[in-house]
Amino acid sequence: MSEHSNDPASSAGAGQREGTMSESAAEARGPGRLADETILAVGCGSPDGKTNNGLAAARAFLTEGARVCIVDREPGALEAARAVLLEETPEAETRLRTHVADVADETQLKEAADICAEAFGALTVLHYNVGIVVNGGVEELDVAGFRRALDINLTGAFAAMKHAVPHMRAAGRGSIIAVSSAGGLRWMGYDYPAYAASKAGLIELTNSVGMRYAREGIRANSIAPGLIETPLIHTSIVGHHGDAEEMLAARHAASPTGRMGAPEDVARAAVFLASPESAYVNATVLPVDGGLVHSSAAAR
Repeated sequence: MSEHSNDPASSAGAGQREGTMSESAAEARGPGRLADETILAVGCGSPDGKTNNGLAAARAFLTEGARVCIVDREPGALEAARAVLLEETPEAETRLRTHVADVADETQLKEAADICAEAFGALTVLHYNVGIVVNGGVEELDVAGFRRALDINLTGAFAAMKHAVPHMRAAGRGSIIAVSSAGGLRWMGYDYPAYAASKAGLIELTNSVGMRYAREGIRANSIAPGLIETPLIHTSIVGHHGDAEEMLAARHAASPTGRMGAPEDVARAAVFLASPESAYVNATVLPVDGGLVHSSAAAR
C-alpha cells in the first residue's frame, strides 16, 4: 500500500503524544469554522476530478480551515482530487494529505487513521463517504453480492469508526459523520435491497456509537442524501431508466423541490456536523433530500 504525502514536513515525531499537535501542523491551521479540526475523510477521492459528494466535502473542509487526510483505494482518484483542490486553494497544501487504503482492509484503515493523527495532531473528525450500489432484487442478486454491499457500505464504516474512536477519546472530543442515503430510510423505487439494507444499518451503527461515547465528548451522526446529482448516478442508476436524459428528468421531477440537490448541499451538512455549531446534535440522521423522505411519491 502506498502513501501520498502533500507536506513532507508535516509528519510528527514518533514520540509525539496523542492529542497534541506538531509544530508544523499548528502552523497549518487555516481560518474558518473547522480551524481546530483534523479530519479523516474516507472515500473522498475523485477518479476524474469531477465533483462528487466526497470531493465536495473535502473542499468544504479545507475551505473552513481544517487539516484534511483524504483516503481512497484508488491512487488516481486521490491524485485527481488533490490536483483539483490545490488548484482551487493552493494555500491549503500544508493542510492536505492523501493516503491509499481500501475500506475492505481493516489494517489499512487503522494505518490511515494513525498516519493522519501523526501528521496533524489529534484526529477529531471522521467523515465516512463510502458506498457502492449493488443492484438486483432478492431473486436476482446472489448472496455474495449482498455481502459485498455490507462489507463496503457497513463493515468498512465499522472498521473506520473502530480505529478513529481511540484517537478521539485521547483528544477528549470528536465527531463521526457517516454518509448514508435516503435509500436507507425509505423505498426509492429501485430494486436494490442490498444497498438499502447496508445504508439503513449504517444509520443505526452510527447512532449506537454516538450513544456509547456521548459522555466522552464524541458525537456520531449520519447524513442521508437523496436525489443528489453526482457522477455516480450515471453509472449506477441510469440502467433503471431508458437513458441519462430520462433519468435526470425523472429524478428532478421526483424531488419535492422540483430539482435534484448538488454535492455541495451534502458538504454543507457535513461541515455543520463537523463543527462546534452542532455540539448538541448526536445519534441522529440528517436528510439532505429536499423533503423526499416525507414524500409518498416513488423516487425514481
